[in-house]
Amino acid sequence: MSVRIGLSRLVAVALCVATSTASCATHPARVERARSGGDVDDAAIAKAAAEYLELLTDVYPETATSLGLHARDTELDDRTPQGLERGLVREEKLLASLQKQFATPRASRASLTDLALLESALATDVRTKRERRPLERQPDYYAGTLNALFLMTARDYAPAAERARNVLARMEKIAPQLLAAETTLRNPPRVWTQVGIEQAHGAAAFFDEQRAFLESSLPAEKARVDRVLGGAKAAYERYARFLEHDVLPRSTGEYAAGPELFGWLLRESYFLDESAEQLLARGRALVTTTQAQMNDVARRIDPAATDWTQVTARLKANHPTAAELIPAYGREVLRARKFLVDKDVVPFPPGDDCQVMETPAFQRSTISAAYDPPPPFDPSTKGIFFVTPIDPAMPLAKQEEMLRENDHGDMVDTAVHEAYPGHHLQHSFARLHPSLVRKAVWTSIFADGWGLYAEEMMAELGYYTNEERLMQLEWTLVRAVRVVIDVGLHTKGLTFDAAVAMLTGVAHLGQELAEGEVKRYTLEPTQPLSYLVGREMIFRLRDRYRAREGAAYTLKRFHADLLSHGTIPPGLVEREMF
Repeated sequence: MSVRIGLSRLVAVALCVATSTASCATHPARVERARSGGDVDDAAIAKAAAEYLELLTDVYPETATSLGLHARDTELDDRTPQGLERGLVREEKLLASLQKQFATPRASRASLTDLALLESALATDVRTKRERRPLERQPDYYAGTLNALFLMTARDYAPAAERARNVLARMEKIAPQLLAAETTLRNPPRVWTQVGIEQAHGAAAFFDEQRAFLESSLPAEKARVDRVLGGAKAAYERYARFLEHDVLPRSTGEYAAGPELFGWLLRESYFLDESAEQLLARGRALVTTTQAQMNDVARRIDPAATDWTQVTARLKANHPTAAELIPAYGREVLRARKFLVDKDVVPFPPGDDCQVMETPAFQRSTISAAYDPPPPFDPSTKGIFFVTPIDPAMPLAKQEEMLRENDHGDMVDTAVHEAYPGHHLQHSFARLHPSLVRKAVWTSIFADGWGLYAEEMMAELGYYTNEERLMQLEWTLVRAVRVVIDVGLHTKGLTFDAAVAMLTGVAHLGQELAEGEVKRYTLEPTQPLSYLVGREMIFRLRDRYRAREGAAYTLKRFHADLLSHGTIPPGLVEREMF
């Protein structure tokens, strides 16, 4: 894979943000000057990183909370047109100042990486918000507050009473913000409005879940707790009705990012030279390769099987009950960790702590399992592995469909991907990096690439039974199909229903899960393809590392080196490692 070396100045980023042109090339002469420039600018780049954190705290206090920056925990992001514009202007000014100050940077390789990450984060946020216009087109954008509230109650970074008071202060600001949304939302894509409706309906259960924490933390303020929770629930109920009756009938907008923006994101966010067409071809080839692997494993399980789908259909019946779902995942997390300790192939961070919890109610329409890392600026080392419980209000047939997507093999693979040695292990090391930029900025092409790499690496080590390996390969197949769908949805006019049909017909996911997957894909262009593309880049790094180290090579040594660079694009990791 060809990877652009992003350690020099991104000279044309500002022009691209302003004009949406496709030519965002880095001048070769600037690359050479940057490589040989010494470390004169290291302190100035570190100062710029601190300015970026101040900007995040001032403009995006909810994001700051997730990072462990709590100076404005009583405030919401300003989701008004004026507030959004103020934030974007500040980001643009910081980006322009970086371009001027570091026109020919003289910095160490690590600081050049930080500079590239900082400029990329600013440019990407500005351009995507200007083009995608979330206030007008993305109803779920107004539910973002719920995630910050959840993190404040789930993490013990401060005394419970202090956190509870800050949560109430934020909740009291929800109703005016949602009311203002009624004048701002215009013509969203229909699927985005449906996601917004589902999240708004899920808010009621979410607020009910917070009551116990709030009342136990503030026993003398139960009347206020009741009033604030009631007001927040009523605000989201009104918002759900508004979306259903007013916005949904006029939701005819387009979700596709478009070929130009999609390609720009590949270059400027992931530091890739490969085009969407090249990645599409790779995804299609890996669909075929993975299906062949699955057929081989399926025949080891059942020599009479004609293909893998017959075997997986039977294996999916081996699932826990709804009541046992969360405990079963917890056991698989512990089993995966013990295996890695016994094999001694990865390091473990100090204070390692991964907890399995139910997915917050407002996120369940688009998440089956997910991971939230320990905040890089909080002392807590607790990572949260979310598992979506089975909704007892669903018809029994739907409940069984969802349980079949949590069969034993799927649980084994998901625990590996989300916890050990996947996201939890990787993010737990990333937060230890001294760079402020690398604490605040991360990219899915490494994070999700590492998660998928972790799955395959565990297969190499002999962790899976044949049955477990088959289900792990099914999710590799899903990731290959994701590449095809991601490029198709955002550059080739692939419809939502056709994308769902690919997941149900090619990867054999259940209908409910497939719909939830594609809803997320429409909202996050380039993220779905990051798993497979990132995995392939990490395998390439491993091959190069092994060749360099020779007899000194060990898998644990490679993993320790790889995980020490933060959650940054593999192309930038390669520059630092080699």
